Amino acid sequence: MNIYTKLLIGIISITGLLLAQGVGFPSNPDQAPIGGLELLIGAGGAMAWKKLRPLQND
Repeated sequence: MNIYTKLLIGIISITGLLLAQGVGFPSNPDQAPIGGLELLIGAGGAMAWKKLRPLQND
């Protein structure tokens, strides 16, 4: 038998065994709030305003 034929038969056999087991998925993780996101957004807005403010004066 060709090595590719053996490999193909092996992959098909293993796939069949895995699907027959009924793979279960874990439960959804608990959602947690992202703390300090408002401060990060505010700091980013302040930096953008500071950088773009001189462009308005020209």
